[in-house]
Order: sequence, then structure tokens, then C-alpha cells
Amino acid sequence: MNITRVIRSARRRRSVVALALGSVVALSLSAAPAQAEARPGEAVAARPCVVRGDGERAAEELGRCGRVAFDGLFRQAPAGRMPHGPMRGRLLRCTACGQPAVDPVLGLLAGAVWHGKVFHTDERGGHLFQVVGPELRVIRGEVGYAGYPDDGRAAIRIVHPRDMGGLVTDWIREVRPGAYAGVTTLTEEGHQPWRVADFVLYR
Repeated sequence: MNITRVIRSARRRRSVVALALGSVVALSLSAAPAQAEARPGEAVAARPCVVRGDGERAAEELGRCGRVAFDGLFRQAPAGRMPHGPMRGRLLRCTACGQPAVDPVLGLLAGAVWHGKVFHTDERGGHLFQVVGPELRVIRGEVGYAGYPDDGRAAIRIVHPRDMGGLVTDWIREVRPGAYAGVTTLTEEGHQPWRVADFVLYR
């Protein structure tokens, strides 16, 4: 499937793009319970996203955070240390789908296909591969530090220039030792990046 052609043909039609994103998100993220979005007027009262645990517990705590609280945590977190070696992950929400009810479907699909990321990096960056099935490593990505477009602060950027047409970019920041909150963005030629999904990587 030519993902570039699919996405261009679906320009400005979020409902169609959301269907095409299933295959992209499935190969880059893993599963987690769906989270309800904050309704209008609730942003001020949103509970802060607090992560105290490590590893899988950190992922579970991030999974209980709503979109507004997750954004607050992501804005405050440092870029952190460059990850190295195998990392597990969970999809928290599909922000491009428009409906939280879609998250369980994408979560099941992602969990059935994707088994993690393997980083080959030093303190400045390097590359990674997605792990599909028990051993197959696919979709090479380039890893390094860069300014996150929404706030200009440093984050760890993962881009897939060869396999995904240069369209899909992951941004991660370390919220606990070995646990990273992440945002996936999609860029069409001549357009600003837009947000696709929120996720967590952890050891």
C-alpha cells in the first residue's frame, strides 16, 4: 500500500484519514484502554497527570491520564535521556480519529501486530526499528533531538524517511526513568503537521 497516495487522497477529510491511519498506528504503537476526552469547560478542572511508578506501572498511570492532563505533563517534561535497546509501548488514544470509542479497535489491532521498538543510539541519537511479531524488525527510523513544533522545547524526534515517505514523526519526552510520553504527528507536503496519536514507551 502506498501510504503517501492514501493520505493525499484523503486530505481535509479526517474520517477517511482516520481509517488509513489504522495501519500506520498499528506498526508504531501498542494497546491500552481508551481514555475519555475532556468535555468543554472541564479543562481547568482536569486532574494533573502524575507518574510515580516505573516500567509497566508508569505506562498504566499514563494510560489513566486524559488528553488535557497528558498534554500538561508532556509540556513540562524534559526531553530526557536518549533511549537505547528494546522498549515496549502502548497506544493511549487516537487523537486523529475524533471519537474515543475508536481507541479500543486501534488498540487491539496494534497489540496484535506491533511488539515494540529497538533503539540503536548513543547520547546524541541514531536509529531504531519497529518489531513486528516475535522477531521481525521493520520500518527503520532516524532518532535525534529537535524542537517539538507546538512549544519549541527539546524533545526526542523519530522520523521514518525511507519506509513511511517522511510523513510520520514520533516525539517523545522522558517522564520517569525509562518511561517516555509520546505524540505522533503526520505531515502532508505543503501543510502543517497535525497530531495523530498519543502513546507511551517504557522498559
